Amino acid sequence: MIDALVPSGSGLYSPAPKHPMGRKNKKSKSPEPLTQPPSSAPLLPILGVIGVGLLVYLRVFSAGFVAFDDDIHVYANPLLNPPTLHSLASVWRQAYEQLYVPLAYTIFAAIARFAGVPTHFDPALGHAVSLSPAPFHVASIAFHLANAVLCFTLAAQLTRRRVVALIASLVFALHPLQVESVAWISELRGVSSAFFALLALNALVLSRLRQTPPSSVGKSRVLVGASALFVAAAMLCKPAAAILPLLALAVDRIVLGTPWRRAIVLAAIWTTFTLPFVLITNSVQAIAASGESLWWQRPFIAGYSFAFYVFKTFVPSELCVDYGRTPRTVMSHGWAYPAWVVPVAVLVLGYRYRSRRPVTWLGILVFTLFLLPTLGIVPFGYQGYSTVADRYAYLALIGVGLVIGDAIDYFRSRRSALGAVSAALVAFAALSFGQSRHWMGSPAFLHHTIDVNPDAAFAYHNLAHAAQANGDYKAALSNYQACLAHDPSHLKAYVNLAQVYVHLNQLEDAARVIAQSRRTSGLTPDGMTAGDFGNLGALLMQMGQSREAVEAFSAAAMMEPDSPIHLFNQANALSAVGQFGKAELVLRRCIALGRGRACRARDRARGNSAARSCCR
Repeated sequence: MIDALVPSGSGLYSPAPKHPMGRKNKKSKSPEPLTQPPSSAPLLPILGVIGVGLLVYLRVFSAGFVAFDDDIHVYANPLLNPPTLHSLASVWRQAYEQLYVPLAYTIFAAIARFAGVPTHFDPALGHAVSLSPAPFHVASIAFHLANAVLCFTLAAQLTRRRVVALIASLVFALHPLQVESVAWISELRGVSSAFFALLALNALVLSRLRQTPPSSVGKSRVLVGASALFVAAAMLCKPAAAILPLLALAVDRIVLGTPWRRAIVLAAIWTTFTLPFVLITNSVQAIAASGESLWWQRPFIAGYSFAFYVFKTFVPSELCVDYGRTPRTVMSHGWAYPAWVVPVAVLVLGYRYRSRRPVTWLGILVFTLFLLPTLGIVPFGYQGYSTVADRYAYLALIGVGLVIGDAIDYFRSRRSALGAVSAALVAFAALSFGQSRHWMGSPAFLHHTIDVNPDAAFAYHNLAHAAQANGDYKAALSNYQACLAHDPSHLKAYVNLAQVYVHLNQLEDAARVIAQSRRTSGLTPDGMTAGDFGNLGALLMQMGQSREAVEAFSAAAMMEPDSPIHLFNQANALSAVGQFGKAELVLRRCIALGRGRACRARDRARGNSAARSCCR
């Protein structure tokens, strides 16, 4: 594979000994500054990477949505159905679903403008949809292939060894761990963030190469400014890009030989563009109780996570979206405590041989730094499901490619080494193609998640929700019960299970489920919407539990304070418990909201300002 993509007679197989990332003398103390830009990237390897990537992800073009976050971010996102300038402005003004990633939602909105279809019920999702998944998949694959090309150009500039660059880009493009990021529409946030991150790193390297001759200093400064803007764009798509300043410092010092002062200045500039978004993320993102950990546990959790990614890098099997490795689960096993040996050993060996194998050392640092934000040292939201996830290794795999590419030069038989690497790449491609079938639709995705992790409560719940929406109450009953068996704190599952019993006219069972939910400690409202609390209130009213219904309707009204329906139900429940004064206040607000909506609708219909007088 590699022989076919590199032009013969180009001399690309031989590292340039004078380059700072080539083989170095043991006595050298600091990298020699890189001052000359490499020749333009060859077209054949780039086309080869794109072509192979398209083949691997070919069937993803026809994949659908999945019932895990795609509803929140895309097909049931009120800001995208349809996208408007007002909805777009709202994602820039405030966080949405505990994340401030407005550029990612702007990209979603731009795609949604071309993805509209007649509203229809999708039985696989159990939900009405008005967007086609195809344009989103096209965008995800396009971003991924663009990222693979940027990976090639970055590695070529850093190493001046195009074989290493080609291997790094192919590992990045084809590794099975990448399938989650590419095939999952919701993770378009991650691949778009990676796109801007790679642009920033490429701009950084080019800025250093343009510092000589003196006439090019102006261009260098422009590139530095552009790199900072790309860093900000990466953060506006996904906050994990906060590690970029540290990575820039490593590249500046280890590869480019930039003096400490200038390297720190650039890292500080990048930090200026990342720190505000880090603070915003910390202020809006809640950590589920199952994702919490004690400070002394976090180094062990991070060590386990690092070891997990090393294992999955070389044995990429049994992959799924939820491994169930919450901090509590990790720390409940004895093997979590010695796992710190793996990252320590890898970093110590890399540092020990950094002079002899600088590309390998760079690859280890790239792998480690890109994983660092999600190793568990700093708590983050998804730890409520799992600390480890395939998508967190997306950019880290660049480092793996650099290590594998660099290893070729240390085999006695270069041809045999290239053959072994080619065989591994073919295996990666085949495994990725096979893994993509689990993302073709929501049922396949959810069943596969359960096959890999039988404790994935969300998968049972979402299967049950689709079955309930399709009127298959037997399947819904079974899956809701399985969900609660694996996660007794899942409030939404109790509510939906009670609804199923009501549909089956088993009111005593519905009352039992509601009573059980109220006796269960540690209930989590994760995923509960205003509509879910409204349904809970209706169930409680039906069962004569008016006082509890007030709490449910009040929660619904708090989540959607401008909804006349929730306010009316809240007033009705307050009346049922004799709180007539409060009920009157809530009802007046409900009437005012309803009248205001009617007037606004009349204004739009008449199209003249005189109609606004009815609102006064």
